[in-house]
Amino acid sequence: MAGEPLISIIDDDQAMRSALVRLIRSLGYVARGFASAEEFIEAGVMPGCSCVVTDVQMPGMSGIHLTRLIAERQSQVPVILITARTEPGIEERAIASGAVAFFRKPLDTTAFIECLEMVMSA
Repeated sequence: MAGEPLISIIDDDQAMRSALVRLIRSLGYVARGFASAEEFIEAGVMPGCSCVVTDVQMPGMSGIHLTRLIAERQSQVPVILITARTEPGIEERAIASGAVAFFRKPLDTTAFIECLEMVMSA
């Protein structure tokens, strides 16, 4: 597994995080889950990530804030934001933060996989 592309899943919902990790691993990728943006940052895996999938709303740092932080560090890691939130403007804020894609929960699995495959082949 060393040297293989890593996809990091960041979601405070353990069931969602586990489901995404399983899905991504079933596609043949290496996936690692984190319960918070802070846990992800502290793990020091950002330089080795090929993609980050993060929830928008989490305790502590939000997914949008994390996406901005990744961009500020001049990282080229693509970020896919997901959320169950429905307030107006959230998709626009997500994309403006630098995310390459935005999905609402429950995820359209087919569209999510297509997006992930596109990001990973870029």
